[in-house]
Amino acid sequence: MIEGNNNKIKSESDLDNKQVYNGLQNDNVDSEHDTTISDNSNNGQVENYHDSYKNKDINNLRKDKRIKDLKKSKAFWLISMITKWADKYFLDALLGFIPSVGDLVSSVFGLPFIYVSLVKVKSISLTLAIIYNYLVDILLGSIPFFIGDAIDFFSKAHVKNLNLITRYVEGDKKTIRQVRSKALLTGILILVLCIIIYFVFRLLIGVTEWTWSIILTILHGLMNIL
Repeated sequence: MIEGNNNKIKSESDLDNKQVYNGLQNDNVDSEHDTTISDNSNNGQVENYHDSYKNKDINNLRKDKRIKDLKKSKAFWLISMITKWADKYFLDALLGFIPSVGDLVSSVFGLPFIYVSLVKVKSISLTLAIIYNYLVDILLGSIPFFIGDAIDFFSKAHVKNLNLITRYVEGDKKTIRQVRSKALLTGILILVLCIIIYFVFRLLIGVTEWTWSIILTILHGLMNIL
């Protein structure tokens, strides 16, 4: 009887030990499973970080290559030379003293800048900003009695536009934000300036014709007297 009870107690004890052992095994399996999931999650995060860093690095390399290609291009070399001779050596201001022809040549100097911004950089907002700078320069230069010609010595539109293109291409955030945020306003101002310049030049042409007619009349009168 006692021996039977002992065997029963031993069997129950063995059963409890077995259950505990199985429980520990299950806990170890669950722990290993959780560790595997955690490791996989960490590995995924690391891979995502590396992919993100790699993409960022590739974008930076592409950006640097684009900047180098632009600065090595003939178009950029041309606008650099125009800026050097027209503004830094005052060729643009000196041409302004030649009636009509000087203003026409000065206007042609701005075309390569528009080409670079529109074709090379491919930015409409930047192109509008460049056109606006040139129109302001043309309007100031059209002030009569050589006042506009004197202003040309200080109003260096080519320097402004070259710096604008360079900062925009190099990714200067302030420049890009200003150019893009003011694109609509710049477009409106361009239309207004075009209208103003049109009427100013019509007025200048009329004044020039009137001035020359007076001069010719005076010369004709002097010749008759002599």
